[in-house]
Amino acid sequence: MPRMTSQSSLAAALSLAVLAGCAPMPIGPDVTKLISPTHITATDMKPPADMPGVCWGHIPGPQITEIVSDIVVATPAQIGPNGEEISPAIYREVTRPQTFNEGDGRWFTRTCDADMTPEFVMTLQRALSVRGLYRGDVTGVMDQRTLRAVHEYQTPQGLDSAILSQSAARQLGLIAVELETETPDA
Repeated sequence: MPRMTSQSSLAAALSLAVLAGCAPMPIGPDVTKLISPTHITATDMKPPADMPGVCWGHIPGPQITEIVSDIVVATPAQIGPNGEEISPAIYREVTRPQTFNEGDGRWFTRTCDADMTPEFVMTLQRALSVRGLYRGDVTGVMDQRTLRAVHEYQTPQGLDSAILSQSAARQLGLIAVELETETPDA
């Protein structure tokens, strides 16, 4: 009979996991997970190149969650004074969700922390405000509203991050764009 209880508890856990997948999604993106300057998810991950003056941001690869089960000791065996087993150990199966990263993700060049001065952030807030993405006071502080607006600006361009990329900063007119100069034929 205990085997049926274990199977029914496993079935109940799987049913709950399936039902949890039906929960409504949050309305807006959760940018609190995106505010780390580098998004490095493992200590051995390194940017694609070590270039002086270049700062990197990282978006982790997709994650999958699986239900894993472990066998744990519910009650340890009782051993008598002479070393004889009085009662055997009782084990139970415990299920839990576990999340795994699938793939390395994506690296991108970002605006360095030293460049994120209050004046720069004020200019960023104004640029995002003009585009209807930032709705708040121009404070020069990289707050949740500013992060949300950066995320909203970059997502349609294929960068799902609230970290300001070099590309987005150029497009917003915040940093200089290197122009190619034409050389006359000699």
